[in-house]
Amino acid sequence: MEAHRTGSVPASAEELARADKALFDRIAREYVNKDLKECCRVAREQRLRQTIKPLPVPMGRILEVGCGGGFTAEYLEGLYERYTGVDHSAELIRYAEVHNGGPNREFVCADVLEYRTDARFDLILMVGVLHHIPEPKKVLEGLRGLLSPHGVVAVNEPQSGNPVVSALRWVRKRVDRNYSSDQVEYSEPELLRLFESAGYTCQSYPQGVFSTPFAETQPLPQALALPLARLATAVDPSLESLMAARGLGRLAWNTVVIGRAA
Repeated sequence: MEAHRTGSVPASAEELARADKALFDRIAREYVNKDLKECCRVAREQRLRQTIKPLPVPMGRILEVGCGGGFTAEYLEGLYERYTGVDHSAELIRYAEVHNGGPNREFVCADVLEYRTDARFDLILMVGVLHHIPEPKKVLEGLRGLLSPHGVVAVNEPQSGNPVVSALRWVRKRVDRNYSSDQVEYSEPELLRLFESAGYTCQSYPQGVFSTPFAETQPLPQALALPLARLATAVDPSLESLMAARGLGRLAWNTVVIGRAA
């Protein structure tokens, strides 16, 4: 099951993947800047840590699909034994190797469908990645074979339950040339059905209220944006817990799904 994909859609999954790779090769420098601006960093690190909050630490081996510039390896340092990041953008992998490499970290330039390894992972992580993938069910099915016996796949995805958030994303797709227009916006039930159809049992919870915009853009001067970002990240965990308890997850920016092979 796949949600509606917006934008000008190429004729095949291969063309979609090539178009996405070309986009991220082109915008690699601007893309990594998000993690170099402190107001964005605090929000991006929190989004990551809120994604894995139910999981025990240390987490053993982590595989991140769509690792970008490799900042997850830095943000989670001390919480894993070994980190492997995979991305199909050669420019992003080149940046990751130079700036975020380390003795317990490795980065691989590959399409996830073509990635091969004998390693098995305790956590396979995708943050804001699944909506770029043309064949998500096929990818999720393949990832099951890379999990350790107790491993999980965790994704954090934009969700379509809040019409205001969806409208803001619609506007951004049309005004930001560095924002891919060929993206899926899933609802929480669609994400759960996608995981279940790929052979997982799963749980879900909302993530991101006031902090998410700071993770993606910097519309304000740093001197103003940084204290606001810190305030947003301080408030959001309580709001996320409240929304989860009251069944109001559709009001969040994102949905987290954690899947275990059935």
